[in-house]
Amino acid sequence: MDPLLDWGDASHFDPTRNRTCHLCGKPTPMRSHAGEPAHKVCAEMWNANHPDEARRYTVPTKARPVQHDAGTWRFHDDGPVTDKRVLALSRVAATDSPPAVVDIGVEREQRGLFAA
Repeated sequence: MDPLLDWGDASHFDPTRNRTCHLCGKPTPMRSHAGEPAHKVCAEMWNANHPDEARRYTVPTKARPVQHDAGTWRFHDDGPVTDKRVLALSRVAATDSPPAVVDIGVEREQRGLFAA
């Protein structure tokens, strides 16, 4: 089972009004990272049903050296190690790498790395 999203940040809640969830059509005060009205549960189901969508990964730290799937770019996690301000590169197994688009401008030692 996919992990539950952590939407604890106040930006995910609009106290002024409910809007129609883009996924189920019912009213919700919850908002995605892009401000889109969506229930957290609906977003978790969407993530689970769209495994090929572009994913976000947690930034490896000393406490958690392994990257974890933090959901799709559309609906992702606010977890403590999902820092949107940091770009980190980590080696991954060939089976875990997303398909390469192009290697233009990539240094030889950076091939096989992807942004977390």
